Amino acid sequence: MLESLQPSPHRETSGLLSTLRSNAKCLSLLFVLWWQMAAGQPRIAVIVHPDNGFADMSRKQIVDIYLGRLVSLPNNRIPLPLDQQGGSPLRERFYETLTEKPLAQINAYWARLMFSGRATPPRMLPDSASVLETVSQNRDAIGYVEDDKVSPSVRVLFYLE
Repeated sequence: MLESLQPSPHRETSGLLSTLRSNAKCLSLLFVLWWQMAAGQPRIAVIVHPDNGFADMSRKQIVDIYLGRLVSLPNNRIPLPLDQQGGSPLRERFYETLTEKPLAQINAYWARLMFSGRATPPRMLPDSASVLETVSQNRDAIGYVEDDKVSPSVRVLFYLE
């Protein structure tokens, strides 16, 4: 009778395997859901006016413009970076993809720069339609929109995935 109360090594191994299989299924499901969400989001197009005269710009130059470190271009023009509204999921994706830093860190960075008076953050616009309109009307503007919103009135510098 005491033997039946003793844990069976076979039962413990069987339970462990069952738990591992269950965890593996959960992880697989989570990965599939994450992949579907990531694949369902449009790319982000970094856009400029078609006649702005900017040569193809590097990712680093765009980062420097959006972080206030590049205030004059090689053609002596001053770029006008445009940003999307504060709570926009597109804005969060843009900064996280471009700078590889969370938006909270970018916001803290700008708060320090503004407090010290060293730089002004990109001009905030309410949505992608406003960014498209402003870029199409201003040679020095640079902005970002979802790739499915790009119109012939702007030129795409590159896409962020």
